[in-house]
Amino acid sequence: MRALILAAGVGSRLMPLTADRPKALIEVASVPLVARILKACADAGADEAVLVTGYLRERLEAWLARADLPLPVRTVWNAEYATINNAHSLYVARDALADDDFVKLDGDLLLSPALLVRLMTGSGRTAALVDAKAELDPEAMKAVIRPDGSIGAFGKWLSVAEASGESIGVERIAKEDAPELFEAIAEVVHREGNHAAYYEDVYHRLLTRGSWRMTAIDTGGLPWTEIDDANDLARADGIAEAIAGART
Repeated sequence: MRALILAAGVGSRLMPLTADRPKALIEVASVPLVARILKACADAGADEAVLVTGYLRERLEAWLARADLPLPVRTVWNAEYATINNAHSLYVARDALADDDFVKLDGDLLLSPALLVRLMTGSGRTAALVDAKAELDPEAMKAVIRPDGSIGAFGKWLSVAEASGESIGVERIAKEDAPELFEAIAEVVHREGNHAAYYEDVYHRLLTRGSWRMTAIDTGGLPWTEIDDANDLARADGIAEAIAGART
């Protein structure tokens, strides 16, 4: 199993901390986010990571060169990181994934390795982690779960009332489903020119076509957070402590 980590964004809501480093190098309890993500992937059984870089990629590559990494890491550069949203970061990694199953993670996540194990061993060929107990707001990436456990809709545009929970930015993509995903990204982002598209927007199109199925895997109360702004960062130390406590 490969892990695909999207770490190309600027992290503008964390300025000035991200003025001289990509968001993946922001530290939580003195440990960079990327180090925590790579350790979580290795602990969950991933045998390789593909890291999509963009903003200040040389800083991230320099850190990788001197770090004691828990698993092999390859980098892919998203040269359009400043002008095209994260669906394109997923697309540029297509050749590096070598027709294999992969788990995709956002590079600004702090999460328990047990969440990845839950996803890797859960039901369904292709699946996504959804926090059914998250406190939703209009900015949350929301998901609607059908009675059969499959996801029927994805998007920030979904109302809080109709959503079943928050998609946390971690999915398992089966190799059989990857070609259709990459073709759909090419369609949405490149041929239609929707440079603002999130990868969840592409998932949504595939799901509503009925040609794709994605199973929802509940987070089960395990700790996680994305770190978008200073408020998220202020809470992160406590979440890191909860993750460490769950390991012991």
